Amino acid sequence: MIVGVKLDPNSYRRIKEFVEKGTYESVESFVEIAVLNQILLESNGVASLGASKEARVTSKEEVATKPSQTKQAGVQQFIEYLACPKDAPLPVLPPLSLTEEIRAFPIWGQINRLAPAKMALRILANRVLLLGTDRVDLKKFSADAAETATLTRLYIEKKDKKERIRGEGLYVALAKKDPGSQQRFINFYIGRLPSGKMTDGILTGLGLARIEQTDDGSVAIGLTEAGRKLACLSSPLIDEFLLQEKQIENPFSSAEVEFLLDHLEVNRPGEFEYIVSVLRFIREGTVTPTALRQKVGTFLRDKSPTIKISEKFVNTMQVGLMGRLVEMRLVGIEKDAQKSKYSVTDAGMALLNREVKA
Repeated sequence: MIVGVKLDPNSYRRIKEFVEKGTYESVESFVEIAVLNQILLESNGVASLGASKEARVTSKEEVATKPSQTKQAGVQQFIEYLACPKDAPLPVLPPLSLTEEIRAFPIWGQINRLAPAKMALRILANRVLLLGTDRVDLKKFSADAAETATLTRLYIEKKDKKERIRGEGLYVALAKKDPGSQQRFINFYIGRLPSGKMTDGILTGLGLARIEQTDDGSVAIGLTEAGRKLACLSSPLIDEFLLQEKQIENPFSSAEVEFLLDHLEVNRPGEFEYIVSVLRFIREGTVTPTALRQKVGTFLRDKSPTIKISEKFVNTMQVGLMGRLVEMRLVGIEKDAQKSKYSVTDAGMALLNREVKA
C-alpha cells in the first residue's frame, strides 16, 4: 500500500542528511523503519521514541510506592524477546561462505562489543520459534531488535549499580533512542544482504546467522548452528541481570568467551590472530594506547600489504578490538586521570599459554 506523508522542510532536510551519509538507503527506508519502531513501541505500551527515559523506566519515587508493579514492568519488557527458548528444537540454516580475504582479516573496528550480537541471536531464536519457521523477514526483525536494544540500554543505565570505568558499561554498543543510532545497531549487529566486505554485519561475518533473498524478493534472516549454540548459552547479562534483576560483574560467562574464541579460531582466523598478537604486545610491555597503535598499524599493514591503511583506520581497528578484549575480560584497563594502561588478565594469559602449547 502506498501512503503519502507530508513532512515539514526541516524534518525532510535532516532525513536527507542521514541518507546522504549512508545511514539509510532512502527517505522511504527511514520512514518505514520509523513507522515499524513506533508500532513496536505502541505494542509495548510506550508512547513514542521521543518519550523521556522516565516514561520508560520507572522513577525512584514510583519504585518506593509501587515496588511489585515496577519489578514486573521492568522485567516483562524483555522476557518475550530475550528469554532462552526451551523445550523446542530451533531450526537452523547453513552459514554463507566467507571469502578467504574476510576470514583472514580482523573484525571491523566499529563493532566494539559482541554482547549485542548475542542479544540479537536470542531475539531471533524466539522469533523463529514463535513463527514456526527457519527464517523471518529481515526488515521487520531489524526494527524489532533495534527497539529492544534501545529499551534494554535505558534499563541497564538505570539498574546497573556497579562502579565501572568509562568504556566498560554493560550498555555499550546498544542502540540509543535516536534513529541514527538504531540504524547503526542494525548495520553492525544484525546486517543486510552480505556484500563480501569487512564492514558486513557481525552475525553473517561470524557465520552466526544467514541473510539471503527469498523467492518472493524479500530478504530473510535465520540462525545457523553456531548462532543457535551461542544464543542458548547461559548469559550473565541477559539471564541474570535483565531477567532476574541480579547485579553482575561481567557481561559474558567463561563458557561464552570460550565458545567465541574457539569459533573465531576456526571461522575468522584473522581475528583470532589479531587477538593473540595484541595480547602478546601488551604482555611484552606495550601497555599504552599510543604505543600499541604503532604495533597494531604494523600488524594490519602486514596482513593486507595491498590495502592502503590510514592512521584513522588503525585507530578504529584498535579501539574496536580493545573494547571486545575488555568485554571478554582478556584485557584490563587502569585509568590514571586521562591516561589508560592495559594489562593482560589471567584469562588472557591462559589463552596465550594455550597458543604456546599448541
